[in-house]
Amino acid sequence: MSKYLQRGMSLVYLDQCAVSRLVGGERNALWKPLRDAVLAAHASRRILCPLSLEHLSETAAMKETDAIEADTILRRLSFGWSLAPEPRLIARQIFCQITGTRLSRAQFLQHGLWYPLGTPGLVEQFRKLKAELDMFNEWTMQGVNELNALVRSGKRGGKELRQFLSERRAQIYSVALHVAVTEAIQRGGVEIKAHPHYPQCADWATSVVFALVNENRFRLPQLEALAALLEKTGIASIPTLHIKSQLEGHQFFIRENITAGDQYDITRIACALPFADVLVTDGGKAAAIRELGLDKAYGTEVFSMKPSELPSLITRMAQ
Repeated sequence: MSKYLQRGMSLVYLDQCAVSRLVGGERNALWKPLRDAVLAAHASRRILCPLSLEHLSETAAMKETDAIEADTILRRLSFGWSLAPEPRLIARQIFCQITGTRLSRAQFLQHGLWYPLGTPGLVEQFRKLKAELDMFNEWTMQGVNELNALVRSGKRGGKELRQFLSERRAQIYSVALHVAVTEAIQRGGVEIKAHPHYPQCADWATSVVFALVNENRFRLPQLEALAALLEKTGIASIPTLHIKSQLEGHQFFIRENITAGDQYDITRIACALPFADVLVTDGGKAAAIRELGLDKAYGTEVFSMKPSELPSLITRMAQ
């Protein structure tokens, strides 16, 4: 039974590593049975695989013919539905938490949000967007990667260290959001700011508060309630931020070099995991989700694209 969809349909989130394997050709012959199973499940209206902004930017980086083919397949699998962009998605989660509204598909899925990548000039636009985001992600992780390089050969800490790192990330998100909410209360309004250290990108916290005020009609009582919630429990009741802080803490803990692609993966997973019935990602991220217990916490079946897991995934698509 699906968490949010009806009539026997499951919401299946295919991460970029899965999307790239749906493209035809000899190099993806190993994954052809999965492609066939996914397309068959879609044809019988048993699955819906939503698009996302991150999908588009990463798909656009593929060879153009492959990018357009992958986008065409995913649009077919999505029935035109997409996950809402991250700030809007977080805002809807907060709205439901503060108002006591039951979360439904209308709060996280939007229809007809993005033009097809085959639209003239769009692939190039998304490539430019990705280049900017890549530089931002690399700048964000530079200090962490430099520190990891220094301590990589040393003894790794235990689960307590991983928990500390996750809690530290959660605290950073909570403080940033609380500052944005407090400023909105004091000023009687909100505007989206540029990132304080990377002005080419928007500040995520003011983007969330902007969505709350302008799309979810938050006024002073609701903003004050959110400020109180953040002071009491932080971001623990905001699924996307909670998942993001957990995965980032784990990424820091294992001391591997963190790439721009890792940041895309974490963002997509954090946005999709609370709503997906099935999530398909790479082996490392699948292992992290299971180790952290996030699959059980959010009731999501998690599969990796490892060849050893393909039979189980294909069987699941046939159900």
